[in-house]
Amino acid sequence: MPPPPTEQLFAVAAPGLEPALEAEAEAWGMRPRREEGGVVLEGPAGLHQEANVRLRTASRVLLRLGGFRAPDVGALTRGLAALDLGRVWNGTGTPRLLVAAHRSRVPAGAVLGAAARAWGVPGLARAGDLEEDDAEGLTLLARLEGDTCTVSVDTSGGLLYRRGYRQEVGRAPLRETLAAGLLVLAGYDGGEPLVDPMCGSGTFLIEGAWMSMRRAPGLERRFAFERFPGFAPAAWEALRARVQAEALSTPRAALAGFDLNAGALGTARRNARRAGVTLALERRDVKTLEAPGKTPGLVVANPPYGKRVGEGGELPDLYRALGATLKRAFGGWRVALLVPDEAVLIRALGLTGARSLPVRNGGLPCRCLLSPL
Repeated sequence: MPPPPTEQLFAVAAPGLEPALEAEAEAWGMRPRREEGGVVLEGPAGLHQEANVRLRTASRVLLRLGGFRAPDVGALTRGLAALDLGRVWNGTGTPRLLVAAHRSRVPAGAVLGAAARAWGVPGLARAGDLEEDDAEGLTLLARLEGDTCTVSVDTSGGLLYRRGYRQEVGRAPLRETLAAGLLVLAGYDGGEPLVDPMCGSGTFLIEGAWMSMRRAPGLERRFAFERFPGFAPAAWEALRARVQAEALSTPRAALAGFDLNAGALGTARRNARRAGVTLALERRDVKTLEAPGKTPGLVVANPPYGKRVGEGGELPDLYRALGATLKRAFGGWRVALLVPDEAVLIRALGLTGARSLPVRNGGLPCRCLLSPL
């Protein structure tokens, strides 16, 4: 018997989250290979659907359509013309093309014209970048590395942080994929208590609740692959039903959130309701906070940066108060904090010996601090 058809994917991760995405994909048996910007996955046909619906820390899932040598524009045009795009494009409409070139003798500006000639699409549109949150139309990616060109198609559509539950955000929104990534980096598996002392709109807690419930993040949204000519609705619904059946009705551990802002807590409650989870939320000042319950777990927080919330001059005092509360009230717990990459604020926390990982939040350089208490 011939081997089953296989797919090669590139799951895109936000800067710094590649290890989290690798660990997550490995846990699902997807055989990841980490590269800069994400992980390569290989598996049976339909793997792109499972990756989109399951992976919490991926920003996009790209399906590789083919690769070829492209030492010059002529070879590039011939290689593009030989690609079989039939399973993702029926020839109608105008796709968008994202071009990434590194050490290539073919100028990036010439790729759009070569693709337009090869595919007979004079009005081929140039895409911006992979961070564009565009849920409509077909987006292809041509990556030139030296003499090699690899062409992929975006299977996700809108960026995967859009789970569907967060219709309201706080003043400094945190993407769901980044929240989930920090939880994975902290070793959170949903089986221990989770506390957010500055919970804002509740993103950390809702992502943690879904992890605790074994609920896949992509069950309530649509994907670009649903518009592919080769899309099989019955097979997709069977996959969704199987993934849905794995979910528990309630979290396996307690989750609690605190915030001094009553409006933020209201937003967190409504977001949690839309996500189908119940959170213990209470208005409290971080300075007087006590650990809820006697079983230790993980404390996670995204304290204000001063870029969008509050005044920069107040931040060191706030960070000192947070650090003092963590050491006073949460002995035996672990902590994961997303903080700006500013030495004065990191020192104010007083978490000596914390593991520090570089990440980005909304384009700002940040640090994920991981430490036992």
